[in-house]
Amino acid sequence: MFKHPLGASTLLKPGRSEEEAKQWLAVIFKVHSHLSAAIGVMHLQMYAIGWHTLIKIWEDASTEIQEALCVWPSIYSSLSLMVNRCLPYHWDKMGKLQWFDQLLTVGHYRNLDLALPTLRLRLDYLPGTVVAFSSKILVHGVGETDRDRACIAWYMQDKVHQAMNI
Repeated sequence: MFKHPLGASTLLKPGRSEEEAKQWLAVIFKVHSHLSAAIGVMHLQMYAIGWHTLIKIWEDASTEIQEALCVWPSIYSSLSLMVNRCLPYHWDKMGKLQWFDQLLTVGHYRNLDLALPTLRLRLDYLPGTVVAFSSKILVHGVGETDRDRACIAWYMQDKVHQAMNI
């Protein structure tokens, strides 16, 4: 069960990096919105659960969390940024089996694949590619590239929904 109270990301708490984090989230605001809308088409139940959870968090939230939610137009509870990383085959464990994570890759590189060995697939993973899949079910990995690359991963943590009794 959920052992810690919900809180805003360390980057969104008052301090030196808070404004930088908010500026970065403002820059990708439309990306958040479009990816949430895409989930609304691909997985309506997940979309509804995500928004219901955010509304419930807002209603019970401290000022700090409400301020963070003002720059968070996404149904996802979490975001990770991975820069210039090779990811060996793995499963992710934060969400539910039926939920989709979304990955967006950006950068100045060529010839990179997202491998989904369970499905015997290797997908072109070029800059601007967005993929959505259950990373708790499908083993996945990304190789190396010799140029700069970043992956933004949006995902829902089940423990957040459990904390809100959803």
